[in-house]
Amino acid sequence: MKVSLFENENHKVFKFSGFGDSDEVETNQFLIVDGSEALLYEPGGSRINSYLFSEIASIVPPQKIKYIVLSHQDPDVSASLNFWVVSTNATIFVSELWARFIPHFLPKAIVEDRLVKVKDGGMRLKLGNSEVVLVPAHFLHSEGNFQIYDPVSSILLSGDFGASIGADYEVVSNFEEHLKFMEPFHKRYMPSSFAIKSWVNMVRKLDLEQIVPQHGARFVGKDNVNKFLDWAFNLKPLLEENPDWYKLP
Repeated sequence: MKVSLFENENHKVFKFSGFGDSDEVETNQFLIVDGSEALLYEPGGSRINSYLFSEIASIVPPQKIKYIVLSHQDPDVSASLNFWVVSTNATIFVSELWARFIPHFLPKAIVEDRLVKVKDGGMRLKLGNSEVVLVPAHFLHSEGNFQIYDPVSSILLSGDFGASIGADYEVVSNFEEHLKFMEPFHKRYMPSSFAIKSWVNMVRKLDLEQIVPQHGARFVGKDNVNKFLDWAFNLKPLLEENPDWYKLP
């Protein structure tokens, strides 16, 4: 399924989902297009290649993909990398912590001149006549993790942070009801309230109209965005609530 998150005359943002089997964790993939250049974020697992390629081709020739950005190293994000490297001439961006994992997905010689190791502080990428920001989100949940902020659309593509599992709707309309799909994942997978609070304080400085995670429903409108940020700021991960986990069995 293809969903337009934002469109004007020169700039477009799309979300793709629904390609996996019922026994897989549902993932979202993203395309940002400005003029004749495109960026693919979270290309996903290897079983969705042909479906995603076809959907992207209905928007822009896939050969126009200039950048492929991986938030982190998990296979639901990056297992399809071999397909996209062969199908496009895109430059790949991944945390410097995970760059040495790339040869596990494809021959190192293929990407040695096309791989950018992103420093912990993130970076900015020129896309067409616009610019997107690789936002640091370390330990949410990966220790080398980057989200994407698009200033033109005021959208933050937030990777695993904000993810929900089992919600069967596109947009969060009842935040309190949505917590049952979101809170268990975050309490288990996000290890540090310090990291979460630091991230919230950083992204509050952005002009945000949407936060769109890699799994599940998105937060649309400043009211819902702020509800999510307020909730996240006060979240206490299970690791901090269960110090007894670290005992020998």
